[in-house]
Amino acid sequence: MDTLRPEVLYARLPTDFLWLMGLFARSRRDTRFIYALASDLHCTPWTAYDHKKWFHAPLFSLGMRSTDVIAVQHHQQSATLNPHLRERSAHVPNLVRSVCEHPRAYDTTTIDAIWIGKIRSIKQLHLFLDLAEAMPSLRFAVVGGFDPTESSMLQEALVQRIRKLKNLTFYGPKPDDEVISLLSKAKALVNTSRAEGFPNTMLEAWSVGVPVVSLSVDPGEVIEQQGIGFVSRTVTQLVQDVDRIVRTKSLNQRCGELALSYVRRQHSLEAVCQALERALPGVQLGRAPDQERRDPIYGSQLNRIRRQE
Repeated sequence: MDTLRPEVLYARLPTDFLWLMGLFARSRRDTRFIYALASDLHCTPWTAYDHKKWFHAPLFSLGMRSTDVIAVQHHQQSATLNPHLRERSAHVPNLVRSVCEHPRAYDTTTIDAIWIGKIRSIKQLHLFLDLAEAMPSLRFAVVGGFDPTESSMLQEALVQRIRKLKNLTFYGPKPDDEVISLLSKAKALVNTSRAEGFPNTMLEAWSVGVPVVSLSVDPGEVIEQQGIGFVSRTVTQLVQDVDRIVRTKSLNQRCGELALSYVRRQHSLEAVCQALERALPGVQLGRAPDQERRDPIYGSQLNRIRRQE
């Protein structure tokens, strides 16, 4: 790093070595260290790890205290931080890769409810399978691969359940463009996680005009405040909310339109660049016209970071 002479150090996931990055930044007058929270569980050291907390949590705490800026995904994360850390927090929204010009057409959908994510315990896929079992007249889909750290017994139990559900298609892991394509065929994205940060799957769904029905996760309360889906809070209510958003065309379309408007305002390239510039004065982020790639449907992609002269 002495050779590279970085102006900004950026980290996102908990690690025992964050404090080294902070130490390096503090030893260089022109270097700043920004740590970005990726999950609500990372707001406090003792919830960031589920193993050997006595060892990892103090090191993570030291790393957090060595930062110049802590980037939060929504205001609830900032409120959860230790008051001393809260003073250096800055809201930096997740970047949505692309946004459709119009919501996907409700009448062309072939999937009623879709679940997307890495299959691990905290995501609670079994609750989505319960949903499919309780609503045999609807069409369900699961996209994602198994986390290798999950027990083989749990994986086998889920696989057996998936095979028995005639109204559910399991696609396994898919690249980003295929995920967007499958979302565009769905009436709703369902989230059953116990905890998240700001799920990129929600942003991807909203970027094509697909409402979200979440069991409990509502990052920054945007789902309810913006009217872009439902937060059910109970499994019984989840069944009712999915049934309503799937079968009510006018409601589905209205939520989709509001979702597109929301991601354009809050998660566009311009919005994220402005947030980072506020968090790190003197650094300007933007497009490089000579490198810009455009997609005829989804629009501009993030290109580069440049130093403000």
